Amino acid sequence: MLDGPFGGEEVFDDVIDTVYFVKDAEGRYVFANETLVKRCGLSEKSDLLGKTAAEVFPSPLGDDFEGQDQTILSGGLPIRSQLELHIYPDGGQGWCLTWKRPLRGKDGKVTGLSGISRDVGGVISSPKDLESLAVVMTYVRSHLDEPLRLSDLAEATGLSTYQISQRMEGLLGLTPKQYISRCRIDAACHMLGAGGDSLSEIALACGFSDQSSFTRQFGRMVGMTPKVYRDEKRG
Repeated sequence: MLDGPFGGEEVFDDVIDTVYFVKDAEGRYVFANETLVKRCGLSEKSDLLGKTAAEVFPSPLGDDFEGQDQTILSGGLPIRSQLELHIYPDGGQGWCLTWKRPLRGKDGKVTGLSGISRDVGGVISSPKDLESLAVVMTYVRSHLDEPLRLSDLAEATGLSTYQISQRMEGLLGLTPKQYISRCRIDAACHMLGAGGDSLSEIALACGFSDQSSFTRQFGRMVGMTPKVYRDEKRG
């Protein structure tokens, strides 16, 4: 038996390149690791807990983080490997890959969220390279209902197709085509879980040419058909 609630932050306390947190239904910190505490210029976890991102981080960064939280808490799409520039209250800054997902109770309702932000380093270290790649990734997520050919990304962002491929594979280990497919499937999973839209509507909204191609690719990547996935989510 545990002597208290386990939020997992102990596992991340010694991982200095990764921020970890859990927030409640109001977006307030419930658990956080030591890395986040130190980067916020605070002394103890208790100085952070109970506060929202907007109360901890400088504006407009804190407002942006809180907006992300509220979108997820209200049923929006989870964040997966989103490239962001973080500017901390203590003056430090750095590029991170961020993941955020909702936490749900037994009744299926969102009760909070959890997330991590991992420092970016190694293959891609130039701030300019990272900034341009962030533009590419944001463009993809904002245009999932479009064809999204590599040449289109290059034209929209001012990078060459080689630069996009090199930087994305160096950071994520994914080709641009694989990244686009993953974003499409992530969006489809969210829409299937939310309910309301037909399979054909979801297919078009996520950039698939028709429902049959959506079903084939979803099955390959998820291991079940969209209908079975939706049925399992609905319980």
